[in-house]
Amino acid sequence: MFTSVDKVVEYIYSMDQKTERNGRLSRITSILAVLGNPHKGFRSVHIAGSNGKGSTLNALKEILIAEGLQVGSFISPHLEKVNERIMMNDVMITDEQFIQYMNDIFPLLQKGQVGEGSNFFEILTVIAFMYYNDMKVDIALIETGIGGKFDSTNVLTPLLSILTSISLDHTQILGDTLEAIAEEKAGIIKPLVPVISAVKDKQAVAVIEQKAELEQAPIYQLYKDFLIGNVTQEINQQSFSYQLNSEKMVDISLKMMGHHQVENASLAITAALFLNKHHGFTISEESIRHGLITSSWAARFEEVLPNVIIDGAHNPAGMEVLIQTIQQRYATKNIHVVFTALQDKDIASVLHMLDEISASITVTEIHVKNAAAGKDIFEATKHPEKQLILSWQEALEQTIVKVDESNVVLVTGSLYFMSLARPYLKQKAQTKVL
Repeated sequence: MFTSVDKVVEYIYSMDQKTERNGRLSRITSILAVLGNPHKGFRSVHIAGSNGKGSTLNALKEILIAEGLQVGSFISPHLEKVNERIMMNDVMITDEQFIQYMNDIFPLLQKGQVGEGSNFFEILTVIAFMYYNDMKVDIALIETGIGGKFDSTNVLTPLLSILTSISLDHTQILGDTLEAIAEEKAGIIKPLVPVISAVKDKQAVAVIEQKAELEQAPIYQLYKDFLIGNVTQEINQQSFSYQLNSEKMVDISLKMMGHHQVENASLAITAALFLNKHHGFTISEESIRHGLITSSWAARFEEVLPNVIIDGAHNPAGMEVLIQTIQQRYATKNIHVVFTALQDKDIASVLHMLDEISASITVTEIHVKNAAAGKDIFEATKHPEKQLILSWQEALEQTIVKVDESNVVLVTGSLYFMSLARPYLKQKAQTKVL
């Protein structure tokens, strides 16, 4: 029996992290059946996409919380503590609850039992579903891990599905074309369950539309069925207008920066309006506006110190929108980058993009599974002002001293790096205040 969350985490991370996926749904379905099918005890929204899942989920979550609802949220990865993945409103699952659920599941994971061969994400998914069922949430917002079709969360039949974006990511698992990845993501589309999509690539859109037609699932698409416009930038926020049929909102304020976040917010607004129209919710325009000006997302264009930005952009599509936002917000400033990444990412493409906009690049490395070696990353960047500092703490320290009115530091490349850099830098911010 487990007595601490650390022991639970140590156990689930020690499990075989196979990339095979075909057996996952039958395995998790069997576990859930033994546990009384807790995933059937609550209403849900299912969210998949290459980028923007977390931001979209959080925007919708803040809207629903503003309306006074009890909202579950299941995200990945976590930044500082595994409990972050499983929340109700703004409160993480407690250590005691986490341990109790793990002790309930543990016998099912043993040799010869229904959960034999499970991996850590499947176990976390089961714990989340048990928790939301027991807590009697009004609705749970569930983010896929990787892909969609074979993702362990795909046992749900949600009220609606959301697709945020399609880009080349996890290609060794999902396929190396946009069509192949779109097919994986579109796997969350269920018979007769509406889907809201911000996917723009024509090839990916065709795959999604075909899947929706096959499942007789109504589809609502950004720039086709619902529109955004009049995007304006302010010092610490942006504003935009929104329209779906006769529903119109103007001068919507959004705390999160970047045009991509306006698109993500539009998905959340559309989801809220859909829940009102088809599922008896009464989410007000006031709650929508309050939720969006409140919503923020850790390590997504987050200013942790003055002129020090962290962002977990980890693929070319994510880096493209990050750079657009950086250039929009800091057009006249020098950008100094601190970068590291995992070895399964398209490091060369991301670094090429950073080479184009940065005044200097400091490469470092982190000691997590599948992390790329600092020397390999260093060789991949062609920037004339580059340096390799293997200690990520020292890399941060040597770079942030450059910050002034004309110089900005961008810490990016991997959410696992953000999970280390964010608390380190936030601690420095607290120390400076004191």
